[in-house]
Amino acid sequence: MNESWERTVAVAQRAFDATLRSRALLAVAAGYAFVVLALAWTTRGSGYLSLSLSVLTPLEVLVPVVAFAVGYRSILDDRLRGELAVFRTYPLSARSYVLGVFLGRLATVLMVVLVPLLIAGGSVLAFREESISVLATHATADSPLVYLRLVVLTAVFAPVALAVAIAVSAIARTTRNAIGLAIGGVVILVVGLDLGFVAGLAGGVVPPEALSTLSAVSPLSAFRGLVLEVAIGPVAGDTIAGGVEPLAALLGLVGWTAGALAVAIHWVYRPGPP
Repeated sequence: MNESWERTVAVAQRAFDATLRSRALLAVAAGYAFVVLALAWTTRGSGYLSLSLSVLTPLEVLVPVVAFAVGYRSILDDRLRGELAVFRTYPLSARSYVLGVFLGRLATVLMVVLVPLLIAGGSVLAFREESISVLATHATADSPLVYLRLVVLTAVFAPVALAVAIAVSAIARTTRNAIGLAIGGVVILVVGLDLGFVAGLAGGVVPPEALSTLSAVSPLSAFRGLVLEVAIGPVAGDTIAGGVEPLAALLGLVGWTAGALAVAIHWVYRPGPP
């Protein structure tokens, strides 16, 4: 293990420990878990396919909210306490610092997001009924793999929102800036890009044949499309389609994550207002 990676791991551990001491994040985690488990309770006994469809839309909103709650002050707090200025005097590169913050906070985000989902999946077994979802066409359609794919894709989507939140934290210089940028970031991720595509389609700016490709540019559309195409579509047949190329959607999510982290690395050690 080289020294650069050791520093990254040290920063990651520090970032993770900081989240465990936050009562605000505990409240966010509790609220998220309550919503997911409440949805699981309302669909108890209906099967994995029904549960997947029930939690998909809430996840599109809740995952970015959780990620921004965990990440929007991650770098700003170090800056306001003067610790970031001290780090600049160490042999700690901006890349190692940002990557460490990202990995440490990501561990928290994944724990908060995935544990309630796994518990919700377990509730299907506890309240299993003999009936199968009306969308299922044969007994294997309601396999646990349907829900497991949703959980895995959620784990792929969460780092995107967190990376954007960390970029916001690196750019912001005051708490007010961070809150404003965080709210703007959530709005853009959740509704802004999709509404822009719809407006472009309605205005004739975006041709209908390009919508599938452009959907991969929006993290939310890419996530939704991947879930519908990869997790739900194969068992629901032609009744459900994601309207996106899975590979393009996956590349879009990776691109957003890498791009946001690159922005954070660029701004993190820059002094003064951006």
